[in-house]
Amino acid sequence: MFIQMLLNPDTTAKDNSKTNLSPHKSLQKRLQLKAKVAEVYAKLLAYLRWNLLEIANNLANNSVLFSAESIFFLELSEIRRLIRDPNWQLPEDIISRRENIIKQHQNLRSVPYIVYGFPNQVINNQPIDLINKQKDKLQFHGIGASPGKVRGKVKIIHSLQTREQIDKDTILVLPYTDAGWSPLLARAGGIISEVGGRLSHGAIVAREYKIPAVMDIAHATELLIDGQIVEIDGQQGIVKIVENSTNTSEK
Repeated sequence: MFIQMLLNPDTTAKDNSKTNLSPHKSLQKRLQLKAKVAEVYAKLLAYLRWNLLEIANNLANNSVLFSAESIFFLELSEIRRLIRDPNWQLPEDIISRRENIIKQHQNLRSVPYIVYGFPNQVINNQPIDLINKQKDKLQFHGIGASPGKVRGKVKIIHSLQTREQIDKDTILVLPYTDAGWSPLLARAGGIISEVGGRLSHGAIVAREYKIPAVMDIAHATELLIDGQIVEIDGQQGIVKIVENSTNTSEK
């Protein structure tokens, strides 16, 4: 979209130097608008959450819900029915069953290749014996997402709650990436992700910060080990385990 704006500027605007913006200024203005939309969307979600919690507190005070937080395990139709029909009761153990499903998904060691159905049937088409066979490999090939070569120590991260020391000698190994990972990614020397491609969020952040990155290394969090020295080639999409190496980082 942004490239089209630069190559094909709006020709319907009046020829007025005060109102006509250069392509770069126009792009900057649109980027600011994009940030504003994200801000409004975040506020909308916040107001929605506050309203749901207010409803939940009322339901909990009337012993309809065990706790206010339970409302986030209900579907919208169920919440509406609880409000409209005080005599209606939720199916037995429905909240606890959904909580258990969430916990099961949080404990998945890697992102499944196939997710079939919604919400509780997950199929992983990579059996554990196949993973074990790959552990002897010294080189893995994925998708080169951000060019450059770097050597450093592996740091496996499963959660954003980590307080591990991360610097330019660190090669982050992640199950996946999204917008919330950006501050963590920017501090690393290299990135390896189990899933994703050249247009995934982690790849875009890596290119912005000129950090070599390789995506789609299946089960990388299990195949690699904390403290291991690896070398990644973000152009070719290659991750190489460097044995008996004391080097830290070289680009």
